[in-house]
Amino acid sequence: MKICFLSLNSYPLLKDANLGYVGGAEVEQVSLGKELSSLGQNVCFITYYYGHKQTENIHGISVVKAYSRAEVRKSNSFSKIKSIWHCLKKVNADIYFHEAGAIGFLPIFSDIRRKKFVHRIASDAVVLSKSLSGRHSFSENLITAFEIKKADAVIAQSEFQKRLLENRFKVESVVIKNGMPITQNPCEKSVPPVVLWVGSITKVKNPTLFVQLAKSLPNFHFEMVGGRTDDSELYENVTKAGEKLTNFKFHGFVPYPEINDYFKRASIFVNTSKIEGFPNTFIQAWAHFCPIVSLHADPDGIIQNEHIGFHSGTFKKLILDVTTLLEDENLRKTMGRDGRNYVEEKHDIRKIVKQYIKTFNAIL
Repeated sequence: MKICFLSLNSYPLLKDANLGYVGGAEVEQVSLGKELSSLGQNVCFITYYYGHKQTENIHGISVVKAYSRAEVRKSNSFSKIKSIWHCLKKVNADIYFHEAGAIGFLPIFSDIRRKKFVHRIASDAVVLSKSLSGRHSFSENLITAFEIKKADAVIAQSEFQKRLLENRFKVESVVIKNGMPITQNPCEKSVPPVVLWVGSITKVKNPTLFVQLAKSLPNFHFEMVGGRTDDSELYENVTKAGEKLTNFKFHGFVPYPEINDYFKRASIFVNTSKIEGFPNTFIQAWAHFCPIVSLHADPDGIIQNEHIGFHSGTFKKLILDVTTLLEDENLRKTMGRDGRNYVEEKHDIRKIVKQYIKTFNAIL
């Protein structure tokens, strides 16, 4: 079985290269691709073009490169479509896998070439037809809906997404939880405790609220990790606001291979996003014995039901929940241990990959 991931931004993760950005959908796909490859499956990724080689083999995974990421806004649509189409043909996979970016290619390609493709829902925003960028695009929503309905298999991250797919799109899906490698490395928590935020510096992630949280709790230590995006103004605002606080440290972008060092030291992980799917940062936090305090996101009520953090709902309650955990070391440790047990049982990529293989075999 040859499986191709159409995942343009995945090259830095495959190569362990610091190119200044990383996304949750790419983390998920690369984790899955590596595990499939380790089990003997033929795995390929179509990514943006880097370097001089059009194709590359990275630890047994074939990488076929389309156009350069720098050309996203410079090149016309026809040349980009032609480049991706050429890559899809060149790969000649049995199954094509898509989660984010480059939407709309696979339904048409699969019809013409008689191939199978799988669409995985990247965020609740997809099934709610909302724009993560804040710029609502009717045409983008139509193309996404077209891809979902034409897919040979649709994979949801949660039961919530599954219900919306049935109700809004009339599409059956299978729920497969995010899978990541769960390492056994020990965690040495910082003293005094650190409250951590990790994400892209975008409006949907609400990074300014975390700065405001640090300002509201001046006696505790806060750290933020996040790379630049198209919203340079927001990045600069977060940087300048953080510089005014003595209890706040903004690290900027951190390469993915190094990010676990921050989770190891943190005692609490905070999420301030307006909307999510199932954040990989949740899994990373729990894997490192770190309870979560989330303002809005709580996929399928897991945080509350498993007692592995707090789902605050309001900013005022967020302050109270973070304070509670900072002042109660035993509660932090209990929730952290239970979070670790939860991800070992539900999110270990070695278990998750079996569900994917079953789904792939069912459509061939």
